[in-house]
Order: sequence, then C-alpha cells, then structure tokens
Amino acid sequence: MLSKKYRLTKNGSFSYLYAHGVRVPAKLIKLNFVLNKSGVKIGFSVNNKIGKAVVRNKVKRRMRAIMRRYIDRIKPCQAVFIASVGVDQLSYASLCKQMHKCLVKAELLDEKEE
Repeated sequence: MLSKKYRLTKNGSFSYLYAHGVRVPAKLIKLNFVLNKSGVKIGFSVNNKIGKAVVRNKVKRRMRAIMRRYIDRIKPCQAVFIASVGVDQLSYASLCKQMHKCLVKAELLDEKEE
C-alpha cells in the first residue's frame, strides 16, 4: 500500500493536474503530471464506467501497490494516473508494464537508481 504522505487527495489538486498537467498515454492508463520541488504526490482516478465499487477499489489498490515500488525513484512531482475502460481485465503484470511505460515516457524515473 502506498503511504498516505505520498497520496494526492484534494479535489483541487486533481482539477489542477487535469487542466495544467502534461499528459502521457499508454493503452489503458494515462498519466497527468506537473513537476514541483516539494515532493512526490500521486493520485489515482478510476471512472464509474469501469465497474462497481468493488472493481474500482481493486484497480486502485493494484495501482497503489505498483507505485510503492517506484516511489523512491520518482522525481518530485504531482501526478495522477487515470484508468480507462478495460483496465479491470488486465493482469497485475500488464498493469505494472503500462504504468512503468507511462513513467518512462514522462521521464519521471531517476536513472541513477534504475
């Protein structure tokens, strides 16, 4: 589970990222991010179209667990991962690959620790 100090929780923060963030797409995951100096904050957005609450929560839990692996290597930023329809059908490994792909495309991972 991703520690609470790294989570993006405020509605205004999500709105700011949607309006001003840089967008990086993968197949079923999109990443919006803004670089900052204060540290890492990560949010997760899973739409109602993906499924009922149990399914959406499962997707968010998986995404948080995946980000826990990368949290020490991410440059200071605010970011939100947006799940698209069909993400609930992905295996854990496939979801991990797509999220890693987004982070690499966005150049958010520090190369020194990879």
